[in-house]
Amino acid sequence: MRLFLRGLLSISIVASFISCKSNKVEENLLSSDLVLIYDEPAKAWTEALPIGNGRLGAMIYGNPLNEHIQLNENTLYSGEPTSTYKGTNIQPTYNKVTGLINEEKYAEAQDIMAKNWLGRLHQSFQPFGDLFLEFQGDSVTNFQRCLDIQKSISTVSYRSKNVNYKRDVLASYPDDVIALKISADKIGELSFRAFFQSPHPIETFLEGNTLVLKGQAPGFVVRRTLENIESNGDQYKYPELYAKDGTRKPFAKQVLYGDEVDGKGMFFEARLEIRNDGGQLKETKNGVSISNANEVVMLLSMATSFNGFDKSPSKEGKDPSIINKTILSKINNKNFKEIKTAHQKDYESLFNRVQLTLETAQGNRIKDLFTDERLRNYATKPDIGLNTLLFQYGRYLMISGSRKGGQPLNLQGIWNDKVIPSWNSAYTMNINAQMNYWPAEVTNLPECHEPFFRLVKELAITGKETAQNMYGNPGWVAHHNTDIWRPTYPADNAVMYSYWPMGAGWLTNHLWEHYQFTEDITFLKEEAYPLLKGAAQFFSSWLVKNEEGYWVTPVGTSPENMFYFKDDETAYVSAGGTMDMAIVRENFESVINASKVLGIDHDFRNKLEAMVSELLPYKIGSKGQLQEWQYDFKEPDVHHRHLSHLYGFHPSNQISEDKTPDLFKAVKKTLELRGDHATGWSMGWKINFWARMHDGNHAYKIINNLFSFVDENDKHGGLYANLLDAHPPFQIDGNFGYTAGVAEMLLQSHTGTIHVLPALPNAWSTGSIKGLKARGNITVDIDWKDTKLVKVGLKSLKDQTLILRYGDLKKKVMVKAGEDYVFDLAAFH
Repeated sequence: MRLFLRGLLSISIVASFISCKSNKVEENLLSSDLVLIYDEPAKAWTEALPIGNGRLGAMIYGNPLNEHIQLNENTLYSGEPTSTYKGTNIQPTYNKVTGLINEEKYAEAQDIMAKNWLGRLHQSFQPFGDLFLEFQGDSVTNFQRCLDIQKSISTVSYRSKNVNYKRDVLASYPDDVIALKISADKIGELSFRAFFQSPHPIETFLEGNTLVLKGQAPGFVVRRTLENIESNGDQYKYPELYAKDGTRKPFAKQVLYGDEVDGKGMFFEARLEIRNDGGQLKETKNGVSISNANEVVMLLSMATSFNGFDKSPSKEGKDPSIINKTILSKINNKNFKEIKTAHQKDYESLFNRVQLTLETAQGNRIKDLFTDERLRNYATKPDIGLNTLLFQYGRYLMISGSRKGGQPLNLQGIWNDKVIPSWNSAYTMNINAQMNYWPAEVTNLPECHEPFFRLVKELAITGKETAQNMYGNPGWVAHHNTDIWRPTYPADNAVMYSYWPMGAGWLTNHLWEHYQFTEDITFLKEEAYPLLKGAAQFFSSWLVKNEEGYWVTPVGTSPENMFYFKDDETAYVSAGGTMDMAIVRENFESVINASKVLGIDHDFRNKLEAMVSELLPYKIGSKGQLQEWQYDFKEPDVHHRHLSHLYGFHPSNQISEDKTPDLFKAVKKTLELRGDHATGWSMGWKINFWARMHDGNHAYKIINNLFSFVDENDKHGGLYANLLDAHPPFQIDGNFGYTAGVAEMLLQSHTGTIHVLPALPNAWSTGSIKGLKARGNITVDIDWKDTKLVKVGLKSLKDQTLILRYGDLKKKVMVKAGEDYVFDLAAFH
């Protein structure tokens, strides 16, 4: 039997569900800082619980009788390499635009840029499909669903008709499958139906004991409406939708499949191997049924025809069927227990590197409440157990969503249920993609950084072409958005969002940071330095001298803000924006330092050293704030979510209290003017800012703002019931920004010292953190009580001399490789 389905929505089946309130719940789960636990199934995607192995992702709704598991595979995108519009060339209009900017005719410059300097939107991360399990039964008691982030396993349990049922689901990195075990405490009591759906055209059929899904993703997706494209006059950028004369093609719409787009689109396949102990397995109209089984194990493998960012998945793609069969054949003789053991050994080898314990005089946490209740009550009952849980949840999401060989985390990580997701589920590189990886080094997960580094390496290839064709410059360039096909041209629609040629600088800083944390000289030489240098080559050709003789970027934006100029008119394009200059300065200095370490590129180093000394310096404005632009413009939105001009303070290390006290004060004034309320990811950044201000209580104030319950209808930033970050809508970067921010509050090493408890809030009066990493490849353990340091432990992988700092106290320490050192407070005196 083959069933063909077209355009089915991935919707949860609503079933009769009586009394999900638990009569019996293990108290240790309710009081755990490492478990998300609920007494009702998810009614919305933002209540479902995420699992992943870095490639495969699933959102588990947990309905006891009608389970819905929404599925993702991190290479499944719309479009193909040809989806990028490459016709943008600024060179014919460059002199006109820069001349208008110099004459302060910003609006006129923007009009030219909007028509000539932008490309088109990139493609979208796609949902794979949905697995539904329909169980026999009616009334349910003793229900609970939970996600144990220490063991990386999701569990649903309940009681029906005097039988106790349990479902365990995990996503294994070693075996590359999602494994599901369904059990009951009485023999022969498992009867249910399993079937796939997908928002894409699919066929499903049974092959032995394996349910197979085959489909093809859209060959083209555009988030813009056709009316929006036409109002911007961008029809010529969309040959999939418009004829050469600008008229719509007969089938023009936002999503195109198969023959509508010349057969383009990525193929995908899922294979669900069903192992039933007892009972019968039968084929049904659109799936399978299992009746009277004792236990059922399901092993799900998913794959696509993706064969690299530069190869057509429809014409040069891999065979997903071969990939799936190979994966499942390798575990043919492994049972669920063996798969689970291997999974947890692998996962815990990463997760258990860091342990955080927080206590207060009033007690550790709120007990006897489920996770969503704790979040709802947080405003009146601050719950530091949730602070701990969200910190480790960020590390869980990192391990689950970013593993070697996979794709990097996008705006939604690896979890998305929409064909046209918010912001295309993009890699947004004017902060969000980078924020995803802020916790990687400091929370001891450097292996999880690898997909991001590969993204940068691939962008350098396409970015070299863009630098040459669009700018006529050497090196490589990237703008604010990309996708799996690695486009580096600007997106479309609005200059204030889309035109930002600074991506390569921020991206490559992650490689330099990885070197600083690991001191891996081979990585620096073979991976990091060529990419850093390529970005510097572009920037050094891009800069121009201003009227004062300083090097500045000739044209740019401060993401995603605007300013007032003459007669209170607004603009967003100018020269020498503060973020531009901070990124250029950081990039040049990183290349200079790396070339010294490697002993290479003396002439290029000299060139950059000369330019660094003449870069436009930071400026302090009339309000005492750090200026966002070269001139002291006023801004329409004083509480704007982006704080791009503070880049030199964080994540960079150019501004600090000790080395640049006046700029440090200006940064603080800027933060005060911006305010404490923001979207989810912006609050994540603000936590880091206030941590670097050494103001733990203010950082904790932002944390309390972040712990605000958000449902599907709310318009404020915070957290959904499943603790995923709400921009809103869902963006995962806020989760990672929070985790990085907590680490920054407890340990900083960006100024050349190991600064312990630099921003400890009073609310975390007693606690400990084990396993954080400092630059120099040093593992740091910290214990404190009554807001005072008790002891700090250090372990270095090389002989070195360190400066250990606590408050205003500093101590020089000589350490030997591999040895453990412990210092108490008295050691600082």
